[in-house]
Amino acid sequence: AAVPTQSGSLTYTGQAQSPTWNGYDADKLTIGGEQSATNAGSHTVTFTPTANYQWNDGGTGAKEAVWNIGRVTISTVPSQAGTLTYTGSAQSPQWANYDSEKMTLGGATHGTNAGTYQAAFTPTSNYCWSGGDTGAKNVNWVIGKAAGSLSLNPQSLTLTNAAKTGSITVTRAGDGAITAS
Repeated sequence: AAVPTQSGSLTYTGQAQSPTWNGYDADKLTIGGEQSATNAGSHTVTFTPTANYQWNDGGTGAKEAVWNIGRVTISTVPSQAGTLTYTGSAQSPQWANYDSEKMTLGGATHGTNAGTYQAAFTPTSNYCWSGGDTGAKNVNWVIGKAAGSLSLNPQSLTLTNAAKTGSITVTRAGDGAITAS
């Protein structure tokens, strides 16, 4: 007999699966090893000829055969859901198409200042991106600038010959320069 080979393909389902075998006859070969598995990847079984049989090369010892469970394809890379605006506090975006069972989130996952940040999504061991890629996909997300606002106290100031100076107090968020004329 020749060493059996996996018949067809299996894809991760979250449940234990067993392959079917090309060239396997239970009367002629005893199967051992990892005959069923849940997770994607390579798995190994052994085949040993029964008492009255041998391999094509004359041997009677166990031989290994590798079988596979394929990863499930993630078709859509996550993206920022909704908008964020600067508040002065740390913020994290909400993500469309993100499933923590299928991928891990890394990179810049929170930010405080207005600007563009980059998060990274990496498939977990049972998943892959379209085309089979298992590397991280970088996704930009944004914290927008807050609308400018300020208050003046007093709202106006009249200068005269007797009162040639005065002051107006300006209150506003942020730390940029303010000029007046």
